Amino acid sequence: MAVAKTARVVGTAKMGPDTLLLDLVAAEPLGFVGGQYLILDSRIVLPSGKAIKRAYSLITSDAEQVRFQLAVKRIPDGPGSAFIHGLEAGMDISFSGPWGKFLPPEGASGSTLILATDTGITAALGFMHAIRFAPLLPETVLIWLRASPDYFLPEEFVRERIPADCGEVKIEVIPGIGHPERVLHARAILRQMMARGGLAQVFIAGDGAVNQALLDDLVVAGLPVSNDNVESFFNMPKKSA
Repeated sequence: MAVAKTARVVGTAKMGPDTLLLDLVAAEPLGFVGGQYLILDSRIVLPSGKAIKRAYSLITSDAEQVRFQLAVKRIPDGPGSAFIHGLEAGMDISFSGPWGKFLPPEGASGSTLILATDTGITAALGFMHAIRFAPLLPETVLIWLRASPDYFLPEEFVRERIPADCGEVKIEVIPGIGHPERVLHARAILRQMMARGGLAQVFIAGDGAVNQALLDDLVVAGLPVSNDNVESFFNMPKKSA
């Protein structure tokens, strides 16, 4: 059973109409690696008895293990995100973690692609700020795909958070979540990147429907990828029996 931990909210900032940036200080070092996430406990229990807990990626560097930030999108009629958007400085919150296998590989080298869709940009930012990822930054391309320029986090904020050593950044608009052409657009962008040649590793985060399609394409292309190269935030692929 996961051990509950606590952190204090020391600041909040609105990032557009539906996103809150939380600045927190943990009671003890988190022990996380960039790319991992925490599960926040709203302490709300549904009539069914199910506790409302939500996962959020750490967007700050793992060089700092006590003070950290999370970006939370308000989901319509979502009790978990509504609770978090009600937090104010001075309040405490319970969480568990860090969790997740979406981690930069130790000792890796060569050209790297990180492709994030939608809120998956938070995992990508944390991933890129991992100490172990620093040597890969000059040969890294970050692509962020989202449905509109004002989706989730402002582009300026994201660009400011991308490490200065990152080799290339592309931020583009693709069809919205669930649109029949969304996966096709993402696949076309991936093909463009693979056509350059020389990719050593690829990491993808965000829309699970997009992630699964891209993972299939990477496997067919012979790139060394596994489920650990993927972090799905929604549209989770069904687990095989």
